[in-house]
Amino acid sequence: MMEYVYQPSLIHDLHPVTKLAWAVLIMLLALLFNNPIVLLGTILSVIVVGALGKALRGVAIYLSAMAMVAAFVFIFQIFFQPGGARLCTVFPASWPLVGKLAITERGVLYGLAMSLRVLCLVSPFPVIFATTQPRDIVMSLVETLHVPYDYAFMFTTALRFMPIVMAEVSTISQAQRSRAYAVEGWNPYRKMKAIIPIALPIVFIAIEKADRLGLSMD
Repeated sequence: MMEYVYQPSLIHDLHPVTKLAWAVLIMLLALLFNNPIVLLGTILSVIVVGALGKALRGVAIYLSAMAMVAAFVFIFQIFFQPGGARLCTVFPASWPLVGKLAITERGVLYGLAMSLRVLCLVSPFPVIFATTQPRDIVMSLVETLHVPYDYAFMFTTALRFMPIVMAEVSTISQAQRSRAYAVEGWNPYRKMKAIIPIALPIVFIAIEKADRLGLSMD
């Protein structure tokens, strides 16, 4: 996921600045529009570009991972965005506090727009990193856009840090499965309990990698 692999394609041959400008355009569209149809069309356009760059698999994996964050945003927004026709209630009206929570038409549309916006904001990056070498991105930022090297390196390193962490998540999950530790299932309590043995090593590994990176930069 988000690893550069050279393949003969139109997107690979584009200049890195062109790809960065395209990513900025996608993010601007995501910030300027609240219409779910426009946002969904923007995501589909990114998927098409990913297919042209032969990076469709990486884009699909990344968006499926980010879909969990988008789902959380959707659920949060539908409960706290009042207005419009009431569609249903979640809890009995007699319950204190939570009895007033209701799902409204405006809340659903706004939650859908915000969740799609999250996907729009992050969708260009797997395409860029799958079709562009990191050093080319840094050199383009420094030489073409005259961005200070420290900031260009920090930007690229920050975006590359997440795929490394995700690879560690996959490794630790496989190690836990080899010890017959169940991480699947639909029970929310058991799911959260199963995530703890995976999350704690990831936090320590991320801190260690960040510390090593800081020492290397020094």
